[in-house]
Parts: sequence; C-alpha cells; structure tokens
Amino acid sequence: MATASDDRRAAERGYQSLSSLFRPLPDSSNDCYRCSRKVYMQEKIGPVHDVVFHKNCFKCFVCGQFLNIRSYWSNATDSGDKEVYCNTHAPRIGAPKLGPGALGIKNAMDAQKGYQKMSKKLKPEVREAGTLRIPSYGMQAVEVQRAVSVPKTQKVTSPDQSGPQFGKDALHIKGPIDAQLLMKGNQLLHEKHHYPPNIYKKRKNVLLDAQKRLEEEHRREEDLLLEQITQNRRQEIRRISDELNMEWQVKLKDLTEKFEREMDKKKKKIKDSEKKQMTMHFENQRKDLEVTINEKRNRKRESMTMRIREKEQKVTSTMVARQSKQMLQLLAAKKEEIKQEIVEEIAQETNGVNGHDEQEELVEEVIEALGLPATDLPPPNPPSCRKKELYEDVGIFNELDEDVIKVAENEQCTYTELVQQLTENLKTDLEKVRALYRWVTVKDLNIIDFEETLGTDNPMGLLRGIKFGTETYHVLFMRLCSYAGLHCVEIKGHSKSVGYEPGMKIQPDTFQNTWNAVLIDGDWRLIQCNWGARHLVLNKDKNKAKEKSSSKDQIRYQYDEHYFLTDPDEFIQEFWSREPEWQLLENPITLEEFEALPFVRSVFFHFGMRFDHGMTAVLDASAKGGCDIKLKIPESLENDLVFYYQLRFAEKEKRMEATYRGSSLERFVFQTMIHNTVMFSIHLPTTGDFFFEIFANKIEESNRFGNSEDSGSGISPFRLKCACKFKVSCPQLSGKMHPLPDCASGEWGPLKGKRHFGIHMKQLRHLGKTVPENSTVNDNSDKLSDSGSSESGLGDAPDNPKAGIINVEDGIELYAKIPRPLHFVAKLKSNVYESKVLDPFVHSSVEGDTLKVRVSPPQTGQFGLDVYARPKEASESTTLSHAFKFLLNCVKVSKPVDLPRMQPKQVAKKEKWGPTAQFEEFGLKVLSHKEPKIYCSETNQCTIDILVPSKVTMSFQFLKEPDEEKNELVSMVKDDADPQKTRFFVNAPVPGNYMLSLFATKKGINDQSFPNVYNFLVVHKKSPKELNGTAKPEERKPSSIFRKNLFKKSDKDKNK
Repeated sequence: MATASDDRRAAERGYQSLSSLFRPLPDSSNDCYRCSRKVYMQEKIGPVHDVVFHKNCFKCFVCGQFLNIRSYWSNATDSGDKEVYCNTHAPRIGAPKLGPGALGIKNAMDAQKGYQKMSKKLKPEVREAGTLRIPSYGMQAVEVQRAVSVPKTQKVTSPDQSGPQFGKDALHIKGPIDAQLLMKGNQLLHEKHHYPPNIYKKRKNVLLDAQKRLEEEHRREEDLLLEQITQNRRQEIRRISDELNMEWQVKLKDLTEKFEREMDKKKKKIKDSEKKQMTMHFENQRKDLEVTINEKRNRKRESMTMRIREKEQKVTSTMVARQSKQMLQLLAAKKEEIKQEIVEEIAQETNGVNGHDEQEELVEEVIEALGLPATDLPPPNPPSCRKKELYEDVGIFNELDEDVIKVAENEQCTYTELVQQLTENLKTDLEKVRALYRWVTVKDLNIIDFEETLGTDNPMGLLRGIKFGTETYHVLFMRLCSYAGLHCVEIKGHSKSVGYEPGMKIQPDTFQNTWNAVLIDGDWRLIQCNWGARHLVLNKDKNKAKEKSSSKDQIRYQYDEHYFLTDPDEFIQEFWSREPEWQLLENPITLEEFEALPFVRSVFFHFGMRFDHGMTAVLDASAKGGCDIKLKIPESLENDLVFYYQLRFAEKEKRMEATYRGSSLERFVFQTMIHNTVMFSIHLPTTGDFFFEIFANKIEESNRFGNSEDSGSGISPFRLKCACKFKVSCPQLSGKMHPLPDCASGEWGPLKGKRHFGIHMKQLRHLGKTVPENSTVNDNSDKLSDSGSSESGLGDAPDNPKAGIINVEDGIELYAKIPRPLHFVAKLKSNVYESKVLDPFVHSSVEGDTLKVRVSPPQTGQFGLDVYARPKEASESTTLSHAFKFLLNCVKVSKPVDLPRMQPKQVAKKEKWGPTAQFEEFGLKVLSHKEPKIYCSETNQCTIDILVPSKVTMSFQFLKEPDEEKNELVSMVKDDADPQKTRFFVNAPVPGNYMLSLFATKKGINDQSFPNVYNFLVVHKKSPKELNGTAKPEERKPSSIFRKNLFKKSDKDKNK
C-alpha cells in the first residue's frame, strides 16, 4: 500500500522529470563542470545538462575518450547526472532483469539445483552403494512451487495464487523508459538538445501541426497570386506583339509604296542594272526594318519584364511580410496555450510544493526551449554589443554549417518541414539564424534548373517564387525566420553595388537594394543574404570535372561571412537605408554623406584593415599630381597579406586604355609596405579624373615559393579581391610627371622577398664616400615616403631602404639571407637606357645562405633593381619568379660610362585601310563596323552605316581588284529616321577583293576637292569560315589594289 511519504517522493520525482533540463544555471555557468575553470566562448561546448565544458574536458567520464556535441551520451538512469559518456560506457535502461533474489526464491532455486544433482545419482545405471540421499525442501521452496509450475496461460483467480505485481510506479522508471524510447526512435534528430518527452510531444503535435495548416492556407494564396502574375505577363507580351506587328505592317506598307513610286518615275528610262540595284536596295531596307522591329520588340520585352518583375516582387514581398506576421501571431497564440498547460502540469505534479516565482521561472525556460517568438518587440536601436562579442571565432559554427549543407542537399516539400530540419536541435536564436542564413547562401537559387510544370507538392515547389522572379533572397529569408519563430524585417535603400563608381550621385531609381534585420536576444542585427552568397565554379581540372556526374563535385560553395550580422558602422559603408532608424546608428547619415564615404568591400573588414586617416570617396591630387593612400593592417597579418592596385582613366572613352604616351599607368604609382602600413603614392601623368582600385588577399602556405605541389616551381597564382576604390581628381598639373622604371609590377621594398620567399635583408653597404659605408636595412628610418621621382629632384630624394628607396653614390651592395638553395638573376631598369646595356653594371652571387647583389650605375639618374629567383634544382626552362625590387636614385657617379640611349618608340606606319587624318576633322563616325576589313556573308552583301554631320557632303568610289570600277554595285542612301545617318548598301556578286573609298567635303566651301577620308576592304570568298561579317581571313600576298595609291587626284570622277 502506498503511504504519504511515497506520494511525496513520487511528486518530487515528477517535478524533477519535468524540470531537470530547464533548471536555472548556477552562478558559475561559465565554469567548466569537469575542471571548474572559466570557459571562454572559443573553447566552449554546451550547455549540456545545464553545464558547460572546455573542449579538452568534454570526454567520456569512464574511459576519457574525447567527444563532441554529436557523439556524447547521457546517463539514462539518473537525470541528475551531468556527466557525459561515450556510446560504450553510457548507463542505459534495458529490459527488466529480475534475478533470483528479486522474487525471494533463491533458496528454492538452490534446492532445485541440488535435487538435479542428486537425481543423477538416483538413476539405476549411475547409482552406487551408499550414495542414496533424500532431497530436502525448505519452506520457501514449497511456497513458490505452485507459482513456478503455473502455466503462462493460466489465469490468476485469487490474490493468494498471484505472483509479485510490479507496476510502473514501483520501479520508478516510466519517465526514463519513455525517454529511452524517444531517443531510440529519433536518435539522429536529437543529438544536440534533448527535450523531455511531454515537451517534445507538445512541440510536435501542437506547434508543427498548426504551422502546417497555416502554411497550406498561405500556399493556396500564393498559387492564386502566381497564376494572376502569369496571366498578366502573357497579356502584356501579347499587347506588345500586337503593337509592333501593327507598326511593322504600317512601315512596310510605306516602304513598299515608296519603292513603287520610284519605280514608276523611272519606268521608261531605267536600266536593268539600275532596276536590279533598286530592288536589292528595297530588299535590304525591308530586312533592316525587320531587324529594327525585332530589336525594338526585344527591348520592350526587357523593359516590360523589368517593370513587371519589380511590381511583382513588391506585391510578393508585401504578401510574404503579411504571411510572416500571421505565422508569428500563430506561434504567439500557441505560446500562451502551451504556457497555460505547462503551468497546470507543474502545479499538478508538484502539488504546490514549489513557489510561484520558481514555477514562473521554469515555465519561461520551457517556452524558451520550444523556440516560441517574443511578443514585445524593441524599436530599431544600435545593438548592445558588437558582432565579435557574440562570437569571436566562426569555427564554433562548423558542425552546424555541415548539418545545414546536408539538409540543403535534400529536398523538402514544406517550409515547416525545412525549418524543422534546420532548427530542431538548436536552442538559441543565434544558432537558428545562422542555420537559416547558411541554407539560403548554400542553395544557389540563381542556377536552379526548374521544370516547366512545377507543382506545389513538388520539393522544388518551395522555391517556385524564384523561378517566376517574384521572390528574392531577402524575402525567402524573412519567410523562413517566421517559421522558426524569429522576427525579421525587410529594409529598403541604396547600395554601392555593381556598376557604382566612387563619386557617383545616386538617384532615387538607381542602385536600389533590399536586405534584412533579424531580432537576436533583444538586438536587431543586419543581414545581407544575397551578398553573402558566393558560388564559384571550379576552374581547375575542368576535364575531370566534366567526367563527374555529381554537381557538388563541380561547384564549390563559398559564402561571405562579413554579411552575417554585420556591425552597423561597417554595413553603412555599402548600404544606406531610406529609414534612418534602420541604419541602426547612433547618428544616422544622409545620402550625400553615404556617397562621400570611401568605397570599400568585405575584404577590407575581413582582414581588419583601416585607413591611416579619414578618407573620402573622391581624392584631390596636388598641383604636381601627387596623392597618398595609407592602409593599416593587423600586425599578425603583416607577412600574410598581399596587395595590388590598378590605375585607370575615369572617362568612359578612355577606360580601356592602360597606358599614357607608351607607359603603363601602373608605373605612375609607388607601392610599398613597412611593418603593418601599406602605402600607395600616386603621381598622375595628366589632368583629369582617374579610378584607383586596391586589391588584397591572404597568401596561403601553398602559394609561397617552393610550397606548391611542384617543388621546382615558383609562386603559385592566387586570386586577389577588391578591398577599396577611390576616384582621384587632378584639375590642373604643373610640371611633367615621369613614370617609374619599367620593373616588375607590384610592391617595392624588401618585405615582398620575405613574405613570398623567406628572404631576409641583412645589410646594405654603400660604395660611395659621402654616405655611411655600412648600414643595416632594418636600422633605417621607418618613415614612409614617396619615390621622389615626380615631386623632388634626385639630389634631395628620400632614402628609405625599408620602403624600397635607396640613394646611391657610385654603387651599393645588398646582402640577404636565403632559406634554401636558389638561383638568382638581377636586372637593372631605366627609362633612358635599354636593360641589356645595363647588365654589366649589376651582379648577383650566392655564398652559402647569403645572397649578394652589387649595383654600380653607369650614370646619375633613376634606376630600378629587379631580382628574380627559382629553385637551384629547377631546370633552365623553369620560369623565374620575381622576388623583390628597389628604386635606386643615383645622385653621384665618380666615373660615368657613356651608353647608347634608348631610341623613342617608332609609331607603326598606318595602313591605307581605315580612317585618314581628316576623318575625325569632318566629324564622321563609323556606326556599323569596328574594322575597315569586311568579309561578306553568303548573301554577298553588306551594309555600312556612317554618321555624317549635316554640313558635310559624302561621295564614294567602289573598285574591284585590280582596278575595275563598280560604282553601280553600291547605293548611298540617307536614313529617313535619322537624317545624320548615311547608309552604303554594297553588293559584291563575284568572289574577290573590293575597295570602297569614301570622300567628304564641307558644304559652302569653294574648294571642290573631295579628300579621301576612309577606305574599306570588302572581301567576298566562296567558302567563308565564319558568316558573322567579322571573321579573320587567310593571309595572302599583296595585290595591285594594295600597291596602288588610287586616290591622289582630286579631280577624279566621283559619285555624289
């Protein structure tokens, strides 16, 4: 019979079974349970059983085997045991095992065994004299004889005949047995966080079922919207096609009537050749009209698609925002229901033993474990802490990210199912947001191959909004957050995205962008899923990749960590919210201030870069074209980061030009690095605006010299990423800027050799008398300074070996320690002398582990010292890798040597094909062909469009090789739609070479001469290799049409 004490103990056990996993953590929650020392975030595992461990302490309590959050086991027999075990030593609850002592029949069983032994001796064949013994039966054995012999199917009719009764309460194992069954059935899904059975059932039966029902309603609403969108698109396309078909018919009718009128006028006087030419001209015009209409149709469709898609995305975003709100309201309502149920359960099981405050605390912990959303939302304010205080090392998410990738490799039919798989084992908001973010960034939504007919019950039906272009990354992320019980909002504004250049003015309809803010532990955090996704196709071993059938073997998923919970002061560098409060800054900025901020990318923050002083997007150069940019980097990355730069013209017409007067624009920049400061000294060669872009990346060990797979190779190539970009403006320039010597591109100074090759500069020895005879490279001033090549004379040029600048008198000797046997080649460069004539004045040698480079400039001036290296064991054909370089300002030479100076580069003589000098003077421009050599297609025809100003008159002459005039094969017609456009319809009926020469003169000038302004070569071949009009022909010997100057005389007969 149960007593009062038994009831009280049962109530206590009931309370413990419910609250064991949700009991408040003690004050020492940051102390390791195993060693009692403080646990920091980067070495933390847990909470597990409401306690935390060091990674090195998280091992089996019995055998010491190291465990992780996925491989540990708990004590299933004791809920108060907070230790962790391996699979082998974890205490488990198995099937009931009742030993002989449990039933009180030990003596009876012993008696049976004794009887069995004696029965052998009682057999006639084995019995011996004197061995007869009568078995004795104890009282207990007799009492249990009936119970032991009763058949299993016999019913017990009286209490006296019944065996011992063991109820679930007697064994006190109902809770542990239920937990064991639940763990066995869902072992893979509950390795990280174990809910008590009753809590898990509420989560599954109450929350998930309600979510599925609401999701079905949302899917029906979305289906109706997509159907309406599809109909609208079809109607719009049909309307555009009808309009353009009508326009085509009207213009074709006008063109035909015009052709017929012209034919009627010349009906009697027209020749067959002229009639044929007019007919051909009409056909060409008809074809051109057809092309124009088709191009117009395509442009209208693109414009319509963009306009409708923008409207559709807005409607979809509004719908998803409303549905997300409904989902959160549903979860909030269920939260109150479950909260009330938990209160009643705790009160019933504890019989009021616990206080009200303790019960409230327990209820809140249960609600938190269920992942239900908060009801009170804070306003958008700056976060209470920075991102690095949430987690210092992204490595804590490695296992979580791996699980998310596994989920992404499979397909789910509902958002409820997807979010459940992603967040089922996660307890904190941070972990849940991370899982959703990684799924969105791993899933390459841009290349998903959708089927034409995509049903809503299809796994890919989840992403059908992506197929229709109505849903984007941020909308999808907002939807997923609502299913996970997370509050997420959509933020609209502008960004410095693709196409944006420093100094641009952002208009209301340009550079628009959208991102998210998600609520984590009471703070709003910024997320940009679209920019966080980076999907790179592997470009190594392409042939091998094609042989593999699995798509994940060919695609490497890479994401940008910077855009996950970005700090607002960094986020504002690239994104500006129209709503100031959602900038999450203490002092929000205006759009003009946003435009003035430096143009930076995620690499800038990823490697902890910062500017030496305040910078703006547009920099003003000095009167001498000078401008400096300095970057500070962490000292820990001083020997790991590689930088590069690009200087280019800002004008659209010149952006493809990489040189100025024969010199590369890169030679007008001096890049160097001292300790953790990188400097770029720019000296613009001419007035105007320029873009200056800085690239950076971390060099891995495999990219260092000699560490690649091929031990005999040089530095392995690696990709640099844009870190920042500026616009440099130079309105005026005094003096002439000279380029630096034509050395290998990139960094000047000794640090490059140390970083890539492990070469350490030991000593710099001056051979002159007016400078110290010996000095150490590391003892010189650390002050950064420019090369002195542009703004200062050679006599007062700065001397800074650390920066790569050395003042020289007569000569120098450089000594460096090398890590392995290397073969070196040193070259001397100058803007005045050829490199080969300077070879006798530079020499390199290796003695042991010391490299010695001796330079004796033949004349005063500026020189560049390039040093290249390759492994000693490498073959002669192995490419040399650039090791380091110095800029030498030679201020004195005691015994100068006269050398032949470099001859100015000869400008190649221009061909007779193409424009003459007077072509641009007349304001003429070729609109149709980029090259003067034209290769006819199978139609034997081509059309040439020329922009001709209204004050200019054009004429032409058409010759077939060698000197046969064929002017009748060309028609010159002014375009009706554009009076300044003149079209030449060329017909080349016979294979061969033709010359179309254009002539021009200005109206109202007495001089009647028509100078030659452009010559086209028209080639008609029987079997052209390509039919697009731009194929390169086979080379052939010059013929008479190339040798003769056919158009010297101004009084030649010309067709006007």
